[in-house]
Amino acid sequence: MNTVKARVWRFEPRSSGQGAAWIIGRGQLPVGLARLVHINALACDLKGVVALQTKELEARLLLSYVDAPGGSPLQLDHPSLMASSRHIRSFVSECAGLGLLTAASEALFLWTDGTHQLHSFDALPRPLSKSYQGSGVRPDLLFHVPEGPIAGEARGRYRKQKELLPKRLLSEQRRRLAQLTAWSAAHGDHSYFMSWVYVGPAGVAVDIFIPEGSASGDTLVTDWADAEDGDGQEQPFDWGEPKADAASGPNALPSNQPSLAMGAASGVAGEEITEFEPLALMAEEPTRPPQEIAEDVVRKLYESAPESDQEATLAGINVRGRWVPADALGPAKHEVMVGVLAQRPPRQVAIRERMSRSEGRFDVCLDGRLLTVVRPAAAPKPGWRQLERVLFDPR
Repeated sequence: MNTVKARVWRFEPRSSGQGAAWIIGRGQLPVGLARLVHINALACDLKGVVALQTKELEARLLLSYVDAPGGSPLQLDHPSLMASSRHIRSFVSECAGLGLLTAASEALFLWTDGTHQLHSFDALPRPLSKSYQGSGVRPDLLFHVPEGPIAGEARGRYRKQKELLPKRLLSEQRRRLAQLTAWSAAHGDHSYFMSWVYVGPAGVAVDIFIPEGSASGDTLVTDWADAEDGDGQEQPFDWGEPKADAASGPNALPSNQPSLAMGAASGVAGEEITEFEPLALMAEEPTRPPQEIAEDVVRKLYESAPESDQEATLAGINVRGRWVPADALGPAKHEVMVGVLAQRPPRQVAIRERMSRSEGRFDVCLDGRLLTVVRPAAAPKPGWRQLERVLFDPR
């Protein structure tokens, strides 16, 4: 388990283009590094070739830039990032933004398992796309939970200042909140929240914005927050013009608008388990059940995976996958395994318990049949029985 410097805000739109926001908690938020890698590396586009080796390469590249020694805050290899081309910087910022949107929401919200999937708004299946406008401002991801769908907006920005978290709301944050508020109103007061990730020489941090009265903030886990925070001091602001997103200056990395469908199934878990599937549902296949399409992706990943030794089993289920070093920028600080199980495993224990059991040694994420494990390169590789105890042991 690692952490990220985080603040949680409540905000409230008010009349005549005015609003107010106030911090309700700040501190080091526990996040799963394996989840951050998982949600990005296992994004699949059914129009293309699905190959696990490609996912391994993406995971290795991301972990070469993001450093997270066991039990410590997420860090960034800033000199290497600045020496990289813009499209590599964009890749790293988008991975950080989308990955932390999901990883942070797991730590914050006590959502229980849903019955549907988590979809990218860029590739909604036809039955869902009928419920949402086809163009204009849209959030990035759609979480399906028993309480109803909740939209998540992910932003990633480079910030060169020594103080990673700004003291006051940025103008582009106010504009984006205005756009999301308008989008919510146009869709029957749809629930939503926004994450704003900052990367820079000072490290990695995230602001989470939750609208006052939204179902997305009904259950918040705050045991990670410093007791003295949450003073409730309001920051009044003007919304600004809720038009197309403005450029944020020379220090900005591109916003997180993924072109690939983010894959997974739903319900972020606090005390309940979440199971994700890689899901990229294309409109040209409207008659196929979503679960059938998701299973096809898993099958293709399993078939393309390198075969492990005969003892590679988890809960008695064969696993295909291998350890690869994150060594794109030099000696690896991490190694990662991206694997696929031959069939769906038994139900896991709660995510908080899994994270605490493996703290400092490795981080593991198992969503449906998809397995991601990250460990420090200097640490011993966890055995399959050790992974079983972390994932499934009810004690």
